[in-house]
Amino acid sequence: MAEKLKPGVIENINNIISRAFKEKRNTLFEHEVYAILEELDINIPRHLFIRDERDITNNTLSLFGSEKIVLKTVSEDIPHKYKMGGVVIVYKDLEFVKYSLKKMKASIEKKGYKAHGILIVEYIEYSKDIGNETLLGFRESEAFGPVISFSKGGTDAEHFAANFSPPNLILAPIGSKWAEALLQSTKIQKKYMDEGKPDYISKIVETGVKFSTLSTCFSNFFESETGFVLKEFEVNPFIFDPEGNFIAIDGFARFDRKEKDRIYMEVMPKGTLTPFFEPAGIAVVGISTHDNTKAGNIIIKNLLNLEREDVFCINIKGGEVTIKGRKLHLYKSIREIKTSVDLSIISVPAEATIPVVEDCAKKGVKAIILIPGGFSEMQKNQAVEEKILEICLTNHIRIMGPNCLGIVYSSDEKARGINTFFIPEEKFIVNLERNKNVAILSQSGALGITEIYNLRNAISPKVVVSYGNQLDIDACDLANYFEDEPLVDVIGFYIEGFKQGAGRKFFNITSKSKKPIIVYKAGRTEAGRLAAQSHTASISGEYEIAKAAMKQAGLVVADTMIDHCDFIKTFALLHDFQVKGNRVAVITNAGYEKTYAADNLGALILADLDKPTMDKLDQMLPSYVNAGPLLDLTAMASDELFERCIDILLGSKTTDALFISIVPQAILIHTTDEEIDKYKKNIAARIVNIVHRYKKPTVVSVNVVSGADAVYNKLGQTLDAGGVPTFLTAERAMVCLNEFIKYRMSKETHDLSEWLKE
Repeated sequence: MAEKLKPGVIENINNIISRAFKEKRNTLFEHEVYAILEELDINIPRHLFIRDERDITNNTLSLFGSEKIVLKTVSEDIPHKYKMGGVVIVYKDLEFVKYSLKKMKASIEKKGYKAHGILIVEYIEYSKDIGNETLLGFRESEAFGPVISFSKGGTDAEHFAANFSPPNLILAPIGSKWAEALLQSTKIQKKYMDEGKPDYISKIVETGVKFSTLSTCFSNFFESETGFVLKEFEVNPFIFDPEGNFIAIDGFARFDRKEKDRIYMEVMPKGTLTPFFEPAGIAVVGISTHDNTKAGNIIIKNLLNLEREDVFCINIKGGEVTIKGRKLHLYKSIREIKTSVDLSIISVPAEATIPVVEDCAKKGVKAIILIPGGFSEMQKNQAVEEKILEICLTNHIRIMGPNCLGIVYSSDEKARGINTFFIPEEKFIVNLERNKNVAILSQSGALGITEIYNLRNAISPKVVVSYGNQLDIDACDLANYFEDEPLVDVIGFYIEGFKQGAGRKFFNITSKSKKPIIVYKAGRTEAGRLAAQSHTASISGEYEIAKAAMKQAGLVVADTMIDHCDFIKTFALLHDFQVKGNRVAVITNAGYEKTYAADNLGALILADLDKPTMDKLDQMLPSYVNAGPLLDLTAMASDELFERCIDILLGSKTTDALFISIVPQAILIHTTDEEIDKYKKNIAARIVNIVHRYKKPTVVSVNVVSGADAVYNKLGQTLDAGGVPTFLTAERAMVCLNEFIKYRMSKETHDLSEWLKE
């Protein structure tokens, strides 16, 4: 639950915003931000707002104890006053102050800005060393709600965030532990600790918690007795003065009226998704009588291939169709079907969907997969979408799509399976013979197909879902449903965007998950961002917020699609392996691969092998090989030598994980496709056997040119199929091993700061 401000404080802050609203503003002036900070018991400088410069007198200036004062233009049109010449520091001489004001006013008016008055602010001497100016703020994300932002402050905040260190973000509400984690995930706390100022850290943490409380009290995402939402609220910078006081010396805020009802955060019951995956009765609407390459006909064929007998074909003209050599009756409407139908798959053009959906409602259908595109993703048929949603909400029907491929769900003891991916068999075959412990859930159908193809030698998915435009069902629903699926150990998400409130729902659901959830979030480019007024908004776009929220929830965030695919494979194949630490050993048959691995240790540390392990290696290794955790067996290594070294290192109490690098061209090891087929005790088979005996995380790189050398294809395929993640380079292997071990260790230690790091 979010902490709340005291009623009197809430009322006072609400009144400050209300006065600005009555003046037809949606921003607060700096002195109004100061007033809010004062209500929160946050240090602010002495200041005075003057509407007419004639009110500045010697008596006015005497209110400020410093020799200098700061003059600031008060304007709702100027977000960055310093850059626009709206801030000057002057000595406290009346004539000089008035001269400076006239000059500043003329400069501002020349640039087309209007000033509402002047703010005179006490001048505070402070160091501008990196780390002493900090930015602390929050914004209300439409998808995620209030998000706290912390970074280097000052006039170059955006430049620093874009080119040196991105802002540190965290979803509110937070307590002191999460605030400390946010700070510890930066380098700033190290500066304060090195300077012997731990109290500086506690002051930032305390202020961060206060900002969190303010953000949730004035939010559409949380219940409160306030009439406004603080869309953005920022202090840039906070500084420490020579006495160690943490002081806000600038402020910006933007607000809006609060929506009548807070954003709906509930997730529909899991059971409402069951008809998609375990339906009793499936109707496919949009079957061609003469063209079996149409989407509906391919879907029927897919369902018949799964030996389903509860499949019904619909064409408004009726008649018959032959699919897979079987003559099938064509119903003119779903209402003609005598038995119950749980799931309707609609493949007619977008413009023709409303009558079909109305028939589904009358039939009592529980779930609809809306295949066609041409809806809101193309800025078309918005009214059609809205009508479909209205019908389905009224009749308690769940919708997947539109613009989707739907579902591939493998059969098991309780369900006969589903395949609505309208792709010919010769172009897309899902291998269902291996351990089916992965769910791939994607807004993009093409992405799901691509990943399944790329992972075909390693895993068989339990389920692939292409959920499209999210008219109804979205990532939140799917994460909630598959969290309790016993046959799914790893969940992979590809997410293009979240609708209002959906990001927060996704965070709420996935943060409780006990399964690794691997996410690639699209939409990260500058072109995908909306223009923003404040520093806080411009350095924390929706992609940065989504990424931070997912890390905060404990998810594995993939920076590239290659990472996404490789992480899914690694986590799926190693899901039942034990992680007791991050000490890694390396075995290779080429010196450069040993160096490459050592250069990519990341959060792993090189194992310090104990004496028993070293003795075993010394007794077994040839004279030209040095025993150690970075073991180069040279090009003269045989299958047997590799096997014995792997056995010793995995059996050592001083190693937690192993990286094996194979340059397959070496003379004595059996690595070609022909050798893999001929010698049953080839190197791949030996590795698979030993790795599964010890169950310590192990990854392999098979170094061939771009992976295109057909001579060695079966080496990597045998390792992947045997449950040992295999990659083309040492770097890829080490990146994946790092991510797997870091995830497991952070889950066990609850190291919050580790989850927030880049």
